[in-house]
Formats: sequence, structure tokens, C-alpha cells
Amino acid sequence: MSKRVDVLVVGGGMVGSAFALLLKLGSPALNVVVVDAERSETPAPEANFGLRVSALNQSSEAVIAQAGCAQGYAQLRQCRFQHMQVWDADGTGQVRFSAADIQTTHLGTLVENTAVQALLMQALGDSLRVARVLSIQRLQQGWQVALDDGSVIEPALLVGADGALSRVREAAGISTSVQDYGQHGLVCTVRTEKPHDATAWQRFLPQGPLAFLPLADAHQCSIVWTLPTTQAEAMLAASPSDFEQALAKAFENTLGAVELVGPRAAFPLIARHAERYCEPGLVLIGDAAHSIHPLAGQGVNLGFLDAASLAQELLAALQAGLPIGHTRALRKYSRQRRGHNALLLNSMTGFEWLFAQQSPAWRILRNLGMRHFDNNHLLKQAVMSVAMKPAGVHTSLQ
Repeated sequence: MSKRVDVLVVGGGMVGSAFALLLKLGSPALNVVVVDAERSETPAPEANFGLRVSALNQSSEAVIAQAGCAQGYAQLRQCRFQHMQVWDADGTGQVRFSAADIQTTHLGTLVENTAVQALLMQALGDSLRVARVLSIQRLQQGWQVALDDGSVIEPALLVGADGALSRVREAAGISTSVQDYGQHGLVCTVRTEKPHDATAWQRFLPQGPLAFLPLADAHQCSIVWTLPTTQAEAMLAASPSDFEQALAKAFENTLGAVELVGPRAAFPLIARHAERYCEPGLVLIGDAAHSIHPLAGQGVNLGFLDAASLAQELLAALQAGLPIGHTRALRKYSRQRRGHNALLLNSMTGFEWLFAQQSPAWRILRNLGMRHFDNNHLLKQAVMSVAMKPAGVHTSLQ
């Protein structure tokens, strides 16, 4: 027999779990269930840093706090970075950001994805169901989800938070626009000769950006190296010493010699955007709705904004006496978030194209533009403020 619930969230990643917690805390009477195939575990203090890390901005941290996890989040191993330095490999253009420029404590926080996910999953308690989705079917009235533990769930609202290859999105027949960059993001952790000084570093190379992201250890950084697919494969196959030398050279030895700590991995860079975020009884958030080029590190931050916006609209609808998942609330969420996400997605595609141009004229214009931007303190302050606290965030998250 099918079990009826108010809300079923497929996908217990950072975004899906945060959304469920916001909803549960805002309306404890709601029956909210989160389904994920695996339960994340908090990394041991002595373990190597995970390959996947995120640079969470202050709005995302505020969402985590509003979800009731501020204390646990503060105890995770993390690096609050106060500075960011970006420069063009082909020329003299560079931009420097500092938290002091906008009178704030930090520009963002580097933290392991698995650590944040484990924290949020633990807070879900009995609302988390560890199981695999076998099927998602559309009924005459709503949706039915079958799990591999034998249960069948019919939610009043089905939330797809199951990533870029979302089964919820597929079941709903929602198409996506796709931009394949022909690149891979190579990730690893390295120990650096010089301390990272709580600075996020990014060098724009002709093949794509290379980022050194500071970790809790002052001499360790998480690497995100964007490369054409064939070059990424070659770097994965290279010996550790050859890879270390190539990486240090690509980074102009900015932090001295580098030493691999743990494995390397690579993932294809493909931007996707759902043609719509909702339909009756169903809504998409996070990577299920949009995935973005990682050069600005904004993917999961956009997802946290989705979670906050959707929870806000659903709770407001409930307070107005409307049923959970009312079409008006879903459409309002979609209007708030889809345009903002599209703007960021297209901007990142534009930046990637701009820095890939190798003609002398483009290089000159690029470097002049970067130097002008770096010297315009008011413009930098405005951009930094928007990046850290984007428009559309619930006022309690400001």
C-alpha cells in the first residue's frame, strides 16, 4: 500500500536536506521525507580532505544556520578566506578582492561537501530514508515513488533535488538547455610549500581557469583545474611527480612547490538549465534545475538560494490557508529563481568564452578591463556585496 506524505524530497544532498530542514522547522506538523541512496558520514579529523569542496558565501551559511545547524557547521574543519586574487595568464590584468573592502569578516568559507551533507542529514533524523528510487510515476492526481526497500510513497508535493541527471526532472518530461564546454574539471588536494594566507587564488589560462582554494590546513589547497577533456585525461594518467611539476608551472609557482595529497579525479563540465522549474505537484531545486560552470564557484550557493526561496513560498502559502505545493507558491518560486539562475549561468558561459579568446586585441581588452575593474573600488564593492548576499534572499538571511 502507498504511504501518503506532505512532501517527498528526492535527493539528500546539501540543497535537498537544507530545504527539508527549513520546511520542517517552519511548519513542524508537515510530514516531510527525504530519500537518498546513501547516508553521508562526517570525515574523521585525521582523514585527508575530500575531493569535492564548496566555497560557501555568507547567504548559504545563513541558510544552514536557519536550518538549525549553525553550531554543528562551526565545528566542521573549514577555512574562512579573507582574500581572493584573480589574474590573466596572458598579460598583466589582475583583480584582488578583500573582505575588509566591504567591512565583513570573510568572503566565503571552503568546506568539504560530504561534511556539510553529513551534518544536515543528521539533523533530519527520522525524516531521512536511506533507499534507492526504483520508479517515479505520474498519477491522475499527483505522483508515486517506489523505493527499493519495498515502500511506495505518494506525496502531495514531489521535490527533485537529485542532481544534474535528475530522475524527477526526467519523469516529469522537463527538457533542459545544454552547454557542453568540452572540458573537464580536474580536482585534487595538494600540500603547498608556502602558506595559502586564507586566499582563494584563480589564474585564467587559455585552456580554462585554475583555482587553488584554501583549506583548514594553512599548507593545503583544493585544486579545480579546468582543462580540455584530452588534457584532463593526460593529467590524470601522469605520474605524481610529473603532475605536480605541471600544476606548479601552470600556477606560476605562486605558492612554491606542490605535493599531491590523495587521489585525483575529473568530471565533465556541462551547463544545464531546466525549461521550467515546476508543474502541478512537482518542483525542482539545485542542480536538478540548473548546473553551472565552476569558474566562479557559485553552483551550490545558487542551490541554497533555491532552498530558501522555495521553503519561504511554501510556508507563506500554508499561512494563507493554501495546501502544500499550491501552484501559486510554486510559480512564485520559479519566477524568483529561474531568471537569477539564468543570468549567472549565462554570465559564466560568457566569462569562459572571453578568457578563451587568444587574439592580441582580445587579450589587450581583457587586461585593460581587469585593471580598470581592480582600480574601481566602488564597482568592486558592489559586485562583492551582490555575490555574497544576492537579491531575492529571504530577509532573515541577510
